[in-house]
Parts: sequence; structure tokens; C-alpha cells
Amino acid sequence: MMSFYIKKYITYLTIFAESVALSLCKQHGSVFNKFRRFFSIRIVRSVGGTVNLIGSIDQDTDILIANHQSMADIFALEEVLGNDVRFIGRTGIMDKWPVSHIVNMVGHITVDQKDRRAIIKLLKDVKECKGKKVVIFPEGTRSQTGKIEPFEAGTKVLVEKLQLKAQPVVIKNILSVYNESAKTAKTGVIEIEALPAVSIEEGWYEKAHQDMSALFLAK
Repeated sequence: MMSFYIKKYITYLTIFAESVALSLCKQHGSVFNKFRRFFSIRIVRSVGGTVNLIGSIDQDTDILIANHQSMADIFALEEVLGNDVRFIGRTGIMDKWPVSHIVNMVGHITVDQKDRRAIIKLLKDVKECKGKKVVIFPEGTRSQTGKIEPFEAGTKVLVEKLQLKAQPVVIKNILSVYNESAKTAKTGVIEIEALPAVSIEEGWYEKAHQDMSALFLAK
């Protein structure tokens, strides 16, 4: 447990350092992007993880559909996706300092689920990200149950309304490396496996969930 708290302290210190470093740079300039990538990698290493990408992310993918288990998911994905990526997350999580400062500077997208008009704002925000990769966690919250939870409807609406090219990715083994609930931290490999882009047809969303769940549970 002591190892967990040490790594947690280092992780949050690194997030704070990223917030300060990005504040000193021109937004989305070359130095800004280098710092963003540098700190993403350092945060993953601070929790004890290295990242292995299995498969490939299509160049023209608009939105990545990912399972969500830990704060470290975001930084592991940033390591393999590069800098020009935006994450969609809930208010209440992404609006706490110093994370909120990074969210605002980078331009990540926040969703207030208490607002009935949230889907309208989300559609507008994602549309404005055209040319950049967007990552969404359709479970709506972190799952630490050992399975991928049911998907909420928002992602389906988003993909279909904006006619986005969507590609599922499955994050595996992250809780074996860093588990905030169990307060454990061990050195290990975080696997990110990319599935083929989906074909938007009847039942595609349910199939994406089934395919991701099967891959997540596969040994």
C-alpha cells in the first residue's frame, strides 16, 4: 500500500507540473505538444506502466470508443495516439484543479449529464474537432468489476448524427498496474488493442460492445 501512495503522490505532482509547463507555452505550439506528450508518458511511468499497442489505429478514424477503468487510461491512450487527441469526460471529474487547467488548455470536451441539452453541446463540440481524433468512454464511468459495463446511448447518437468513423479500442491490464480502489500499484504492461473500424448499420453499437467485451475477457 505504501508503494501505491508514493506512486499516487508522484502522479499528481507530475500532473501539476504539466499544468504549469503548458501554461508557459503557446497553446498547441510545438513546445506545448512536446510537453503534453512528455508528461503523458511520465504519468504512465509514474504509476509503473509501460504501454503496448496491439493492432493499429486508422489514420482517418474520427472517434475512438474505449473502455474506462482508471484515470491512467487517458494518459496511456495519449502515449499511443499522440498529441492531437481530445477526450470526452464528465464534469465533476475533469473540472477539478489541476486537471481542469489542462482540460481547458488542451480543449478536452466536458459533458454535464445533469443538463438536458448536454447532447446538443456535445454534438457541437465534437463537430468542431473535425480533423482530430476524439476518445469517448461509452460506459459513462470507470468500471472496476472485471467486465465492460453496458454502453450509454450518447456515443451511438454522436457517431450516427455526425457520421463519424468509429473504431473501438480495448484497454487491458491497467488495474493490475494501478488500482485506485484497491490501492495497489505494481510494475506492468498496459495493453491497448485496436479493433477494426465499425460499419454503421443496424445493431452496430451492440456488436461493438460484444466484440470489446469478448476481447477484454480473452486471456
